[in-house]
Amino acid sequence: MNKEMVLSCSRGGRFVAEMMSKVAESVNRPVNLLRTYYAQVLERDLNMHQTWALIEAQVAFFLGVMPVGYAFTLRAVALLWLVVAVKKCRRLLA
Repeated sequence: MNKEMVLSCSRGGRFVAEMMSKVAESVNRPVNLLRTYYAQVLERDLNMHQTWALIEAQVAFFLGVMPVGYAFTLRAVALLWLVVAVKKCRRLLA
C-alpha cells in the first residue's frame, strides 16, 4: 500500500516571507539613517554597499583602538582589518 501525503505550504510560505521582509526592513532602517547622515557629511549620494563599507571601517578602527587589554596579535589582526576596510572604502567611494 502506497501512502502519500500532500502538504500545502503556500500560506505558511507567504507568512515566513512577510516576516523575513519585516525583519530585513527593521534591520535596514538604522543603516538608512546612517546612509543619509554619511551622504550629508560627504556631500554626495551613497548606496547601501558604500554605507556598509564605511560602517565596517569604523568598527575595525574601534576594535583596534578602543580595547586596551588586547594582546598584540589581536591588535595586529584589527590593524590589518582596518587597512583592508579603508582600502575597500577608498575603492568604493572613488
